[in-house]
Amino acid sequence: MARGSLSKETITNKILETFDGAFIYGKEIRIPMVEGGEQIQIKVTLTAAKENVESGADNAIPTTTSQQAPSAYEPMTEQEKADVRAKIAELGL
Repeated sequence: MARGSLSKETITNKILETFDGAFIYGKEIRIPMVEGGEQIQIKVTLTAAKENVESGADNAIPTTTSQQAPSAYEPMTEQEKADVRAKIAELGL
């Protein structure tokens, strides 16, 4: 038996019970709807994921491991201040 086949069967049955007129067409579940007075069919296919992920993982912000960015609240060092003064003078500002 293929991975996830029992779960897909459970979900398919729930969809068919939930939406009046829903039916199986090949490997698709078709759900008939009316939108703007026009009949349409929503196609649903189910596939077991190869690997599981956590909810919200697609919104995770990657972290850097090699270098930590300096905090915006750290005071400038005397050398940084001197470098800025030199750049301002060089640009004639």
